Amino acid sequence: LHLLTGGQRIEQLVNLTTSNVTDTAITLYDGKGRPGKAPRPHTVPLIPLAAAALLDCKPQGVYAISTDSGITHLAATTLSHWAVDAAVNIPDFAAKRIRSGVETLLASARISTEIRGRLQSHGITGVQARHYDGHDYTDEKRHALETLFNLLEAQDAGNVVAFKAA
Repeated sequence: LHLLTGGQRIEQLVNLTTSNVTDTAITLYDGKGRPGKAPRPHTVPLIPLAAAALLDCKPQGVYAISTDSGITHLAATTLSHWAVDAAVNIPDFAAKRIRSGVETLLASARISTEIRGRLQSHGITGVQARHYDGHDYTDEKRHALETLFNLLEAQDAGNVVAFKAA
């Protein structure tokens, strides 16, 4: 799920509430770099495999990713440890590298800096972007996620390592 949503910040992903899940998207809240301000909503479209992965988490209760029926959210460290366990065949793997790896892979596929930034909820700067551009970029983010999935699934992706199920 973490990879298929574009390497969202783990802390935001584990705080996903069931009320912010639809069949086609999730809404995370990004407070990074905004001291004293309310977290900014960040909507991430779900490609079919990501939607299935989220359903496998059995979202219920308050928190969508939980081990106690949604009463409390999964700890970010737990998700990171699960990722490391799943990637046992990758030397020196760290879950935090998923985010930069997604960025790098999408850059190699010519997904623009702007779309990569919007997908990973990087800061949006400038008057035009903050005050005048009201477009939600859902289709562009979905295209980037589909591109990511296709690159990961490519038959000739010689440096892609299969993860074991966690």
